[in-house]
Amino acid sequence: MKERLYEILNEEKAHEIIPFLKQLTAEERKSLVPTIKKLDREISKIVMTKNSYHTAGSADQHSIIDIASFVCMDQKHYGKNYWSLFRDKEKTGKILEWGCPPWFSDFINDSIDAEFTAFDYQDILGWAEKGYVQPRPELLGYHLSLQPHHLDKFPETLETHFWYLCEFPSKSLPFTREWLPLVQKLIAENKIERKRFLKECLLAANRNFNKNVTGWFMDAFNILKPSDEELILLQDELMAGLASVQSKAVNTMLVHLKKIVPAAEFKTSEFSHFLPNLLSSEVKTVVASSLSVTEKIFQKKRADTENLGMALSAAFVSKDESIQTKAAKIIHRYIPVSEDMKEALSHYADNILANVRPGLAQYIDDRQLELDVVDPEKLELISEESKVQEPENFEDLMFFLPQAIENPGTYYYDLALAGLVRFADSADSGSVKLFEPVFQKACKTIAKWEVHHFNVLLCNMIINYGLSLLERFPVQLKNLEKIYKRTCEDEATREAYSTYNKKLGPIREIYAGGLAMEPYKQIAVHVFDKMISGDKAPLLSTITHEPCWISPEALVERFEFYQNENVKPHDLDVQLALQRCSMERTSDSLSLVDEKLKGEYKELLLFFFNKNSTPKGKFEHPSWWMTAGITRSPEKVFEEFKEFGYDDIPKEFLTGNYDWKTIDSKKNSYYPVELNIRVPKYHLKKRPYQLFLEYFIAEQKHFSETPSFMWSFPNTLGNVFAKIIKDCLFYSGIAEVYERGLVLNTAQALHQMKKPLDAMGYLFLGTIFLDGDKVIRGTAAEIWLEHVSHKVMDNERLGRVIGLHEKLEWAPVKRFTDLVQHQMLNVSKDHNLALEQLLTHILLQMETPVTNLKKILDIYHEVLALNQSEADKNLKEKLNTWKDNSSLKKICNLLLKK
Repeated sequence: MKERLYEILNEEKAHEIIPFLKQLTAEERKSLVPTIKKLDREISKIVMTKNSYHTAGSADQHSIIDIASFVCMDQKHYGKNYWSLFRDKEKTGKILEWGCPPWFSDFINDSIDAEFTAFDYQDILGWAEKGYVQPRPELLGYHLSLQPHHLDKFPETLETHFWYLCEFPSKSLPFTREWLPLVQKLIAENKIERKRFLKECLLAANRNFNKNVTGWFMDAFNILKPSDEELILLQDELMAGLASVQSKAVNTMLVHLKKIVPAAEFKTSEFSHFLPNLLSSEVKTVVASSLSVTEKIFQKKRADTENLGMALSAAFVSKDESIQTKAAKIIHRYIPVSEDMKEALSHYADNILANVRPGLAQYIDDRQLELDVVDPEKLELISEESKVQEPENFEDLMFFLPQAIENPGTYYYDLALAGLVRFADSADSGSVKLFEPVFQKACKTIAKWEVHHFNVLLCNMIINYGLSLLERFPVQLKNLEKIYKRTCEDEATREAYSTYNKKLGPIREIYAGGLAMEPYKQIAVHVFDKMISGDKAPLLSTITHEPCWISPEALVERFEFYQNENVKPHDLDVQLALQRCSMERTSDSLSLVDEKLKGEYKELLLFFFNKNSTPKGKFEHPSWWMTAGITRSPEKVFEEFKEFGYDDIPKEFLTGNYDWKTIDSKKNSYYPVELNIRVPKYHLKKRPYQLFLEYFIAEQKHFSETPSFMWSFPNTLGNVFAKIIKDCLFYSGIAEVYERGLVLNTAQALHQMKKPLDAMGYLFLGTIFLDGDKVIRGTAAEIWLEHVSHKVMDNERLGRVIGLHEKLEWAPVKRFTDLVQHQMLNVSKDHNLALEQLLTHILLQMETPVTNLKKILDIYHEVLALNQSEADKNLKEKLNTWKDNSSLKKICNLLLKK
């Protein structure tokens, strides 16, 4: 039986596969499944040619396997292949006629989740007619929405299936442009009921469609221009649509509800029920439209407005001055002063802006807003709370390693390496059974096309460790050989690609990911050698405190271990340890150094821990001393290090300071202003004592792991920030997912570090305050809030960066002002004072008025009112100039009075 299948496949006798399968029993077909799968893998292997590539199998061979798979497999084994077999409709029809699998109907119904199918709505109706498929409404709606033609061919299409389309459309519906004019035509011809379709459009608001599909139904509703009579009949659906999560849907409802406010049938009390949520929306147009509808209701002097007035108080959730001003005017004009109204507004009293409060004097207690005084928290990088939990034994390590694979980056990776050094030789016949799932996860991870570079190193190390354990425990780990063989086979198919880098084999021989990863690879090789030899000397560079710090005391203890054991540490491991050492309170550890260390170790740490000391003693390891100098005092040049030979490294890389400016580049018409940062080129120069830093600065390519490197240079982040700014932040409108991901990961890493910023740190933070991504801007605000709380934020430096960007309108000012209003205003007294400083120094950089400068000035005025202070005297000259601009005259005069 198998031999016959091999014969048909090898001789490409596609016409013989169906007769062959027909003569088999159900049990015989089932037994062929493993063989079919094996043959499918073989013919699907990629064959590279000089200029192209193709699969190993011919078209006929693929057809043979497609038919055999469909006939012999169950649904689980056949998978989600909605393409291969169904391209030949005639052949598919013959197979189904001979023997339709019992799972075929479920298989076709599940096709709504497929990316592509080779069959369409017409095919499904044909199969349904013959009884092969019992189509669900979801299936018919989905496939009909992809096919806006031949709608008269089947009577049920317009009678029934079209309404399924309204309830279960394809995500592609908005991009099938024929539908809108076609629907208009069908309604005009009375082939689709107008009233029912209008109702379906409104129901789409709450059907959990994506925004494009919801938007299509809103567009369809608007194009049909419903009359006021139709809107009144659909009032319940319009009201229900106000609860939609899609702002376009909500705005559509509001536009049409406003038209019928004058009608006696308008349900004011029901609208009042939705109003608080509408006014709490983050979308300004929704809030503004809701206020507009509310005002129109009051203008008509309707009797049932009491609840509406109470609900209106929710407008003061927004910190937008124009929204609050509009709400205050409506209240003042239409709502009489009452205890109930005072009570409703009292819940929002702390949020009402200082400039709006006078207009509501009758309704609220016009007291100065008292914010809590927040005691500044002491910033501690090394504390009991931040101490890391390391695996304590082999069993712990086995549970920890999958976590390290799941969370690529240096934090888990470092702890995994330390655990492997400590417990690699602790496995016994009982505990070693825990290793198989770890090995399997490592193989599964490394077998992927795209693998995080730290995972390549860790998984390779786990796999090679597993192969060494297999020799010791062949019975307990008998499955490892099979898992490894399959992984090797998968990799062999990829090696045909010239761009593929081998990930299996000795760790020394694999590609770790370029120059920047080379130090980590060398340390990984060192760790694997220690695992195999049983050397338990701890790595110097393993972190002791989250997210990336080594305590000075731990560093002294580790050096002491190497000193007492007379073991030489790995050069790059020493440098990485120095780079990660927390520099706060290092002077407390000087007595410990004096007491426990001697020789170069002692002299090195005495210099490293004392900010005022000069290097002394024998410089046996220049790379250690240079790294200590750069980490401790990056701006300082030590005469004692001149003979080390590192003077060919550009000073920017040693100090972490780079020249930058915001310029009008005129290269891009949409984003004409560019952030220009000068990062010198550096080519790695081979030397006896290579700096860890050199590998990173010599890396020229984009690197998705760049944020992970922050954990390796936590004291000197300038080089990492410069690379991210140059690659990802030169324009404010970079929209690519890759760049956004890098910037967000960098911002989140900075937030975790809780460390005062240097010059490049302020440039990075000031720039991401204006980023196009809302989450990135939000992270910037969180960093600011935390640093202000710790009294480590220099608002003059940060304001200067933002001001220099916005002076040339590097990004829309609205990005910054929205962030201030929603996340930074009225957090505490200290934060308001810091915000005043920040805004002052932003405005001091401005010259001619920029778009939305008024918005910054409005917020500045609000902050000054809250702080009971006046405009900075250096700013008053600019305000006198700006007040000549008609749109700025009022706010400038208000500020000059302060």
